[in-house]
Amino acid sequence: MDLPRKQRTLWDGSYASNPEFFGSEPSDLAKSSISIFKQRGLKTVLELGCGQGRDTWHMVDAGLKVTALDYSETGICQMKKRAEDLGLDCRLEVHDALQALPFPDNHFDAVYSHMFFTMRFDMDQLQFMFKECLRVLRPGGIHVYSVRNYNDMHYGKFEPRGEDTWENPLGFVVHFFSEEKIRSLADGYDIVNIKEFIEGAPPFNKTLYEVVLAKP
Repeated sequence: MDLPRKQRTLWDGSYASNPEFFGSEPSDLAKSSISIFKQRGLKTVLELGCGQGRDTWHMVDAGLKVTALDYSETGICQMKKRAEDLGLDCRLEVHDALQALPFPDNHFDAVYSHMFFTMRFDMDQLQFMFKECLRVLRPGGIHVYSVRNYNDMHYGKFEPRGEDTWENPLGFVVHFFSEEKIRSLADGYDIVNIKEFIEGAPPFNKTLYEVVLAKP
């Protein structure tokens, strides 16, 4: 089985075996992002790599209009059932972000993702996705994301899978980022903020950058 297919199968299996794989509480990034969105009067949000929706539902509860994408059909099916059961208003779609985003130019107020770009992507793939995010953002829109960085406890460990990328014992491939790499991916954006934070999420703490970009 090739690596991309193996990763998708791993995520599907993880979600199928645990309906709250990342827990039920929203991430700190989601909480801080909602504050940013509200301060700037932003309403429509595109979330990439939504997983099982722990951040999605928090944003919906905050009154944001969310479109959430993930390439795991299992995760999206779980979310659709929850949305139907609870009457939650959210657009949910299975989509591989290595393909062009299925939205017109200047469509969203904000793009959001938590640890999505820290997956198995190489630099060419990352550059493509960042350009797509820029395309669908309206002028003045905000792109907020998080990635694991060089200070993370697992940086440089386990099985190498490419530049700054390793496969951990659970089988997940993780790409780690320097601040220089983050700046190189911000072509076309204004950099609002880059700051480090630690997320105490199971099964271990992760050291990440919170990145806030703006479309001029």
